[in-house]
Amino acid sequence: MVRLENRPQGPSRGTGRGARVAAFLLSLIAPGAGHFLLWSIRRGIAWAIGVAAFGLILLFILPVSFFTMAVIAIVGPLLHVASALDTLWVPVVKPRWLILLISWTALFGGNWVLAEPIKSYYGTHYARAFTIPSGAMEPTLLVGDYILTNNSTYRVQDPQRGDIIVFKYPQDESRDFIKRIIGTPGDAIQIRGHQVLLNGKPLEEPYVKPRAPALAHVGQSGHCAYAYGCEITAVPPDSYFVMGDNRDNSQDSRYWGFVRRDKIVGRAFTIYWSWDRVQFWPRLDRVGRSL
Repeated sequence: MVRLENRPQGPSRGTGRGARVAAFLLSLIAPGAGHFLLWSIRRGIAWAIGVAAFGLILLFILPVSFFTMAVIAIVGPLLHVASALDTLWVPVVKPRWLILLISWTALFGGNWVLAEPIKSYYGTHYARAFTIPSGAMEPTLLVGDYILTNNSTYRVQDPQRGDIIVFKYPQDESRDFIKRIIGTPGDAIQIRGHQVLLNGKPLEEPYVKPRAPALAHVGQSGHCAYAYGCEITAVPPDSYFVMGDNRDNSQDSRYWGFVRRDKIVGRAFTIYWSWDRVQFWPRLDRVGRSL
């Protein structure tokens, strides 16, 4: 007589343990790859397409925001882990190595071929990450802040005074600069000492870094050495007058002129990470700040 036993379904133990471990690790790198190793091709394809589609939906359907980026940063790795865990319940079947090699080539090759164009397109048209390397925008942005720009904002609206923008440096377009918009097309700008006059009236600027006591009297004599702004300066059409918040340590429109609208990369909208390079410690209180 043959005894029939009901065994709980779950990860097999013993036979195929090495293959299962390899499948688990592969799926952490590329969802679906581990399923291919266990010869669960359809399940692997479902995981590969499903995770990729989910990521693309989040990127291109949801609005560009800190919340969207946070969801992607959290949910993306969780989906990789879920795919890896799913391999523990797939029966171990000896694969046909030629077909397995073809499947892996298609999966990893497809990821490699498609990932860079998608990343480039998204970075150009939707959002892009930048690191702050200098103190020209202090105290708003500190050295070691990591920011995101919304590159779709100005497709539906004009840049506004007070916006912090990333743009191509007019004297070397291979470099990206970040400054605050002070003057928009048609505005009249004049700088007297440390005060900006906008259309003849003092501009309120609570974001500007206070001057150091040693520099308090610099520029108060009436002598102005800037290339732009010493006299009343009209902002041309489709151009912007930009300045750093740290006025005593910023190369901006006072020195090299205006930023054309078509050279604006995007509007900085959030700090997603911040690292103090002196203390060698994260500044968590700055993470998630809106700009």
